[in-house]
Amino acid sequence: MKIPKQVTIGGQKIKIAWGELDDCYGTYDHERRKITLDKKLNTGDVLPTLRHELMHASFDISGLSFCESWEEEAVVRCMEQVFFPAYERVLKRYFKCIQT
Repeated sequence: MKIPKQVTIGGQKIKIAWGELDDCYGTYDHERRKITLDKKLNTGDVLPTLRHELMHASFDISGLSFCESWEEEAVVRCMEQVFFPAYERVLKRYFKCIQT
């Protein structure tokens, strides 16, 4: 399955790569700005796993994951302004669709 080599989230370029992961489907490394997806993923698990890791990246980039507690409005704004624009670009460009 073709996936992007990188995406832009909140102005940050995030690399996406395939790798061998033992105990999970995917990971996000904030220091390296990199998402790794397990090579053994079934085709049907690729998009949900990529979406999951993009959410981790969005929370890290927006600073939410570094807060002791989250305010609902901050989470909603992160998803609205940081995550969804990036995810919709991935869907449109690589999966030829936009989910609403």
